[in-house]
Amino acid sequence: MNTPLSTKSILIVESHNDKAFIALLLDKLGLNAALDVILEDLHKFEDEARQERRGKEAIGAKLKSFKRELEKKYPNVEKIGVILDFDYPTRWDTKRNLELVNEAFEAAYGTPPTLFSKESELASIDDSLQAACFFNKDSSGQGNLDTLLLEIRKDESNKVPYADCLALWRDCVNESTSLLKVEQNTYSKIWLGNFLRAKAKEDLGKEGKEILNDFETKQSEVISKVGALVFDLEHPTLKSLRDYLLLFKSASPII
Repeated sequence: MNTPLSTKSILIVESHNDKAFIALLLDKLGLNAALDVILEDLHKFEDEARQERRGKEAIGAKLKSFKRELEKKYPNVEKIGVILDFDYPTRWDTKRNLELVNEAFEAAYGTPPTLFSKESELASIDDSLQAACFFNKDSSGQGNLDTLLLEIRKDESNKVPYADCLALWRDCVNESTSLLKVEQNTYSKIWLGNFLRAKAKEDLGKEGKEILNDFETKQSEVISKVGALVFDLEHPTLKSLRDYLLLFKSASPII
């Protein structure tokens, strides 16, 4: 990676899709995703024992690895941001999410486990480094990137049948006597995948066909290319996330 020496902040997110979406928001806010902020993700991250870690529970291993490489790869970093999915009770709530991030920083930096008491608040890791965390959620106060993107879709009246017809399946199942129900998390994930497939097919021509040939690894490219057109980056639900990202705006010009 060719990292500008003047980069001041690192943002660690869960997946390639998160990375692509956060890059759109950074650009919307006037933050350069290559100069002001470097984005890294937890996708298929391997820990010291070469064990693959996935999703938010890889954050501890990621921070340990990051600390070892900090001076060599990112010599001027002053802030670390962590953006994870909030997810759902009963396993996840605000307290448990904060505990996860606190434990990760404690394991990597030896900081006290009460480092973060809330989201979007910078805390000192050491004399030269600060950090803050945020949990992606929809307007219900829980959820993840998938449920958030479903909510901030720009034009719901412009139907995309390949994705929107899934609502008929969801409602049919949930109104039936089936013991299996379609939870919002499941529906949002399937809807988003189908929505991005449709956008690749309909909006990206030959490039979209190449993405569809390897969609599981390339769907984030659809978010990068058409996300600003199909998602409302000024949606009220995004206000707390936008405010959080502004914490990482460089205080001084990039040289």
